[in-house]
Amino acid sequence: MFGDTALLQQTLMQGGMDRLASPEQARRQAAQLYWQTYLRARVRRVWQGLTGRRAHLAGLDEVVGETAVATRRHLGVHSVPLSQIAGSEGRSRDFDASFRPLTTHARERWIGIAVARRLGIPLPPVELVQVGSRYVVRDGNHRISVARSLGQVEIDAVVTRWA
Repeated sequence: MFGDTALLQQTLMQGGMDRLASPEQARRQAAQLYWQTYLRARVRRVWQGLTGRRAHLAGLDEVVGETAVATRRHLGVHSVPLSQIAGSEGRSRDFDASFRPLTTHARERWIGIAVARRLGIPLPPVELVQVGSRYVVRDGNHRISVARSLGQVEIDAVVTRWA
């Protein structure tokens, strides 16, 4: 349905050769990447607990804060910098602030998305709410987590602006 234009552009710039793997290789690589990412999140969670910082993503209510939302405007599909995605509407406790998984209950989903990415299978855009200059995920937390773990800079998203 939708091509991931941000991914395509980045792949072309980097040569994209590491994305072409057999399904077995892709699954092994994805599982290894998942466990590396998960362990980094667990270490960071312990560290943040010791320093008194929040170890999970902000929720939609935290990002919106005291802002009164008067309008909601559908903006269509845009490439959004991953660094500007600051929270999640329903999964804020499942990921740390860098979108690394904090739980293992959706491990297979995460690995499946990473396999699709390694095999070059296009994924649909994520769905984001824009509040000011920050974005909150409505749908696509795992796709964002995988994209960040693979070093992607932007992701295609269907954006709705709340103002």
